[in-house]
Amino acid sequence: MNPSIDLEAAKAAFFSSGGSIIVLDGYQYVPHRPHRDLEVVRATPPKPINMKALKRKEQLAELSELAKTMTYAQAMAHTGLAQTTLYRAAIEGGFAFQPDPKRTKGQLARVYADPAADKALAAQITELRDAGLNRAQAKTKLGISDRKFCRVIHLFGVDYPKAAGKRCDGPI
Repeated sequence: MNPSIDLEAAKAAFFSSGGSIIVLDGYQYVPHRPHRDLEVVRATPPKPINMKALKRKEQLAELSELAKTMTYAQAMAHTGLAQTTLYRAAIEGGFAFQPDPKRTKGQLARVYADPAADKALAAQITELRDAGLNRAQAKTKLGISDRKFCRVIHLFGVDYPKAAGKRCDGPI
């Protein structure tokens, strides 16, 4: 049969048996909860500094005072801490220990040539040349490097012959 006729017959039977229609509420829109970043954020109280961090802070303050007048070696002797520990503390605390006066400045303070010594060396090289020694024997006897030998003979114009087929002296 026809579905709409069956539906109407079912409704009539429902009402005749004493049933009634109840109208239910439909769907109602509920907005989303606001994001956390839109809510007012309450400030949390700062955490108390733990004892380990407090001791480290005190140690850094003490080491920064020592660094104003001491080198690493003196601070190591005074505190009993290793140099690595002192270095890390200096990096973390943003301070620097005094430089050690015993250490040189490396290449900056190095004296490469003494003119008086070079002049005496040139005289010795001339004597060895006149004695008939070749370049290698002269360098060995004087105990100097090839670079120093070449620098001195070029600086003072010493004519020292080379073996046949050998390369030039190169840069000085």
